[in-house]
Amino acid sequence: MSQRFPAAPDQVRPARVFVAELLGDDHPLHDDAVLLTSELATNAVEHAGGPLDARQVDTGPRDAEPGDRPREFVVTPAFLPHGVLITVQDPGASEIPCTRKPGLAATGGRGLMLVNDLATRWGFHRDSAGTLIWFELGSTARR
Repeated sequence: MSQRFPAAPDQVRPARVFVAELLGDDHPLHDDAVLLTSELATNAVEHAGGPLDARQVDTGPRDAEPGDRPREFVVTPAFLPHGVLITVQDPGASEIPCTRKPGLAATGGRGLMLVNDLATRWGFHRDSAGTLIWFELGSTARR
C-alpha cells in the first residue's frame, strides 16, 4: 500500500500518521518506523523536484510547463516476516543521499544519521523516475 503526499512541510505529519496507522500502536517497531519515516519525508520535501510519474498526475491545463507540476513524494510500507520495510520516493535532486556531520548548532542534517543508527539496513536507488530511499527495521530480537 502506498500513499502520495504533496512535497510540502505540512505533509510530513500525515506521512508519519499513515505509517503509524498501518503499523498500529502495539507494533514493536512503531516508534522507530514513524521517526525514520518522518526524517525521510522531510528529506523528500526538501529535495522533491516534481511529480513521480507526470503521466499519471493531473497537472492542470495541457499547456502548463513541467516546472508548474505539483511536487510530491510517495511512502510505501511493507511488512516483512521479521520486521518492516519502508520506502520514500521523490523525483530526486542532483545530490546522492548520504549521512552528514552537521555542526553542533545546526538545526538539520541529521536525518540519514538517524536512519543509519536505527535501521537494520538502508539504501537508495536512483533512476530517471527519481530517488527511492528505503530502510528496513528488524524485530527487536534480531537487532
